[in-house]
Amino acid sequence: MFDFSTSPLPVRPELPAAFRHVWHRLAAPGTWWTGYERVSIASLARAAYDSGESIADSDLPAAAAEAVGSLAHEPSAVTQERIRNWESRGLHANRYVELVGVVAQLTAVDTFHRALGLELERLPDPQPGEPSQQLPDTAATLTKAWVPMVGPPTIPTSLSAVPAEMAALETLHGPMYLTYEEMGDPAITHGLTRAQMELVASRTSAINECFF
Repeated sequence: MFDFSTSPLPVRPELPAAFRHVWHRLAAPGTWWTGYERVSIASLARAAYDSGESIADSDLPAAAAEAVGSLAHEPSAVTQERIRNWESRGLHANRYVELVGVVAQLTAVDTFHRALGLELERLPDPQPGEPSQQLPDTAATLTKAWVPMVGPPTIPTSLSAVPAEMAALETLHGPMYLTYEEMGDPAITHGLTRAQMELVASRTSAINECFF
């Protein structure tokens, strides 16, 4: 799993290790979705990305399938109104946060493979078990945020309503970019200089129409 021996460029060992960890979590029961549902979310996200449109044929509830499709192929079109619409149709806010986490992690791993011209890793087989339904110690819907968050509405707290997805984000954050501790060092270098990293990040964000 995640063998980069045919990669046209060298791959740091911490990257496949992080990917394997994320893949294992993807198949396991989450906080609000079963392992089967989480793998279904990932599969639907891939199909929507490849086709460039939402996919109607899915085992997921209709609102969840629409959310996956939008996040996978046109995330800039997701608005607070659309999130509220999905919620009114049964996609609870915390379930939506976990769904975002699954799609984001899949997108990060798949984009890395596409950038290297490699085949995508096969999705894992779902693991049995029930969701934990674990809530964070404190969570409140903030007026400036679209979903419940713990703490101020910032990117590092965006998935904080589902602690397991927040931890998974941090698993990828360091190997694929910088750890939160490293972010305070403007002179740090990981192949690219910090200035080069930020140029790539800024350009990517602009192309993807990111905002927060």
